Amino acid sequence: MLETAISILIGIIVGGLSISAAWGVFWLALASLGLARGTSGWKVARASFVAGAIPGVLLLWIGLAMDQARLGTWAFALGIVTVPAALTLLGLRKLPDGTRVAGRLIGGVGMMMGTILGRHHECGGCGDEHHHEAS
Repeated sequence: MLETAISILIGIIVGGLSISAAWGVFWLALASLGLARGTSGWKVARASFVAGAIPGVLLLWIGLAMDQARLGTWAFALGIVTVPAALTLLGLRKLPDGTRVAGRLIGGVGMMMGTILGRHHECGGCGDEHHHEAS
């Protein structure tokens, strides 16, 4: 019973860290594009790197320290899917204004992507190749 609980707990930790690391890598890719285009600074890229590197290093450490036989257990798999399932359920939750959490998150991500990549919001999201002063 204790081994099962430990496997579930380790799975939850690994699942959460995996999502966190993937989120950091996603933002690092965007920040790198923004840095290359000159629409984003080093501060954003550095923060994105740290957001992906810290959970990535923790995942590596857990992977090296963990008993490899635990990886094939149903309890570990249950723990892995717990965090994505919980986030999905929270994303379906309605806010007081009637919108869903996931919709707001997607809208916020789109807005941040536009800011980092230098999209112009006045004309529907064109890039830095379109100069509004000239038109």
